[in-house]
Amino acid sequence: MRMFLINTFYQLQQNLSYLGLLALVFLTVALAVGGLAFYFLYRDVFAERLAKFLRLPRPTILKNPKLFDEEKQGLITKIVNPLHRIIAPREGDDQQEYKLRLIRAGLRSRQAYRYYFAAKVILAILLPLVYLSVGAFYALDSRTIALSLILLLLGFFLPNLFIGFLTAKRQKIMVKSLPDALDLMVVCVEAGLGLDMTFKRVGDEIRSLNKDLSDEFYLTNLEVRAGKPREESFRNMAARTGIPEVHNLMTILAQTSRFGTSVATALRVHADAMRVKRRQVAEEMAAKSAVKLVFPLILFIFPTLMIVLAGPAALRIINNLFPALGG
Repeated sequence: MRMFLINTFYQLQQNLSYLGLLALVFLTVALAVGGLAFYFLYRDVFAERLAKFLRLPRPTILKNPKLFDEEKQGLITKIVNPLHRIIAPREGDDQQEYKLRLIRAGLRSRQAYRYYFAAKVILAILLPLVYLSVGAFYALDSRTIALSLILLLLGFFLPNLFIGFLTAKRQKIMVKSLPDALDLMVVCVEAGLGLDMTFKRVGDEIRSLNKDLSDEFYLTNLEVRAGKPREESFRNMAARTGIPEVHNLMTILAQTSRFGTSVATALRVHADAMRVKRRQVAEEMAAKSAVKLVFPLILFIFPTLMIVLAGPAALRIINNLFPALGG
């Protein structure tokens, strides 16, 4: 074991410059991709906050029409358009599925669909090229080709992981705010408001609590006002969120509208059921914590305790007993 550690240390010391260069290239690419994603996704948030402080009517800051103007074919649009056509599906169910996936992640802009597939192409090409450029001084063997293929697949599926992370985060926040929205709906319905005005009022009231859920209520109200059937608008809201609790709520509202039952009673029962379910989930997580603590206890805490408790005795045995036994 000691010789293995010594050999590993010498190998790392010999290849220290190469490993450091790989680490710097990885950090550069990761920071560049993260910076671009952060800029494209959150620049409107910063613009809105800055406009709020400056009391501007519309958040027009941080806009560069030469880069992002779609009608005039800005620079980013000219780069993205030919790239996303390489792997983007044609018109049909597959395209709608990808657009729905982006909507569930909170990306509703027209350019999000193009940026998504363009990022797949760029990362799938960029990561292997960076690795091959770093290892250009070495022979192109089977190991290098295998790592390049792995990096290609990683770059291709990296946007999927990013979209999945955004979707899970958005859905988690919406689920936490849904019982409060149901209570507001009960209050509005019992006060005499219709279901359409209830959606509008709830969307306005919970905007400070959860902007995403507020937007969903507001969009559903707009669809109903635009002439879509109410049940179809409810189904669209359930599809846009992808949350089972919202799907159950929309099903209850559709049934109450169809059969003429009490909306307030149905909403109150559903809100109570959601709170019970959330409490049960919390109890389940608390019950699992004892089992999850076993692994850190065994791997980290117990060895430390053994070293602290038995270490002095082991050192005394080594220093006193072993020389006496050896004569």
